[in-house]
Amino acid sequence: MSKKNIINVYPFAYHKIVQGDRKIDIRPYKRAMQEIGIGDVICYTNLETNEEVLRKVKGIALFDDFEAAIEMLDEKLVGYESKDEIRIRVERMYKKEEVDGVGVVAFFIDEVKHGLNLKLKEIQRVA
Repeated sequence: MSKKNIINVYPFAYHKIVQGDRKIDIRPYKRAMQEIGIGDVICYTNLETNEEVLRKVKGIALFDDFEAAIEMLDEKLVGYESKDEIRIRVERMYKKEEVDGVGVVAFFIDEVKHGLNLKLKEIQRVA
């Protein structure tokens, strides 16, 4: 059975996920992210409004750093117009030290199909 993981995101990112513009979510591969697996559900929570949207993890890719992830991934699937735009956003969001030694994870996400049942005890707050 899949787990539901909660990740808090800023409104800008939240709206990209809701609108379906972000099909790949990249972030430092910290301990909490290592708990998320294929088939799990991520509950993205808007930090300003507490609105939530569910996305199922369809795939996972690991990279040494953001630059490697940015070079390998399609910027449109990450929700941006260019790789440079991704670099700017990443530099604003994360310090280099946050990635050193842990790397970067890319979650390939998709809408959750109706009928997926999640019990509250399976919810895990990850970020």
